[in-house]
Amino acid sequence: MNYLIYLAHGPAELRSEALYSLLSYFRAAPVAPAQVLIYTDAPEAFRQVLGERPGVLYPSVMEAEWRAWRGSANMVYLLKIGVLEHAAAHYPGNLLFVDTDTIWQRDPTPIFEQIGQGARFMHDNEGLLATGNTLSRKVYRHLKGHTFQTGAYQVQVTPATLLFNSGVIGFRSHEATLLRDVMQLAEQLYATYHKHMMEQLAFSMRFAVDGPVQEAKPYVVHYWNLKEVRPTLAALFSRYRGASHEELLRRLDALGLPEVHRAELAYRNLAGWQRTLRKLVGRRWRMPVFEV
Repeated sequence: MNYLIYLAHGPAELRSEALYSLLSYFRAAPVAPAQVLIYTDAPEAFRQVLGERPGVLYPSVMEAEWRAWRGSANMVYLLKIGVLEHAAAHYPGNLLFVDTDTIWQRDPTPIFEQIGQGARFMHDNEGLLATGNTLSRKVYRHLKGHTFQTGAYQVQVTPATLLFNSGVIGFRSHEATLLRDVMQLAEQLYATYHKHMMEQLAFSMRFAVDGPVQEAKPYVVHYWNLKEVRPTLAALFSRYRGASHEELLRRLDALGLPEVHRAELAYRNLAGWQRTLRKLVGRRWRMPVFEV
């Protein structure tokens, strides 16, 4: 069995992101290759839009489990590890976790096929930690030379350490023991240098122990850098409550989030002096004004 997994626990705005992602998935894969697992504390909000759709399940999770999944570091970013462990225990098969701020562009059937053959997926290879963006380089400077335990392995951050974006996580359920290794490593990384990206670094480093990591980027846009658009998505779903899925998608697509994502990322990746110059001449990047 194939399972596509979403985590939308907490803020209502996360549910709006997840609903857009789900609608884009059903469009990209009309013959859905997977059952959908939505881990949420508000399943009725999804049913109001999706209806009682076959193949969409809402696993029951106790509040104590949600708290435990944050780990000793008490980080919301670690919830996905708990969700994946729960899914592996209750829904054996090929697991593909996707962040809510995603838009499907292509049918992910080939991803599930490769997972079934032993491949592991993350969203995007962001390159060497040592030469990445400002935060990556700062993390590298703080962590280089440290040795960390991850299960039976000892790992180090080196000039060759690759960082993958964890907006997508894919692997086979019977390999779920590696999630304990990821949690162990993530908590050590957080304790050494408390930055939000340690969860994705832990996945990147532990997956790399066993071989190359595959990218899901050709299949799905991950607009992680557009948190400011969440109220717009929530307003859209509120205003067009009861509209058809086709109408919702038409209005959601009109926001042009993939293009906005790429434009903001291009600006973000400019050299510091280039961003400063643009600010001085009034050409700094700004979020577009969206009409709902």
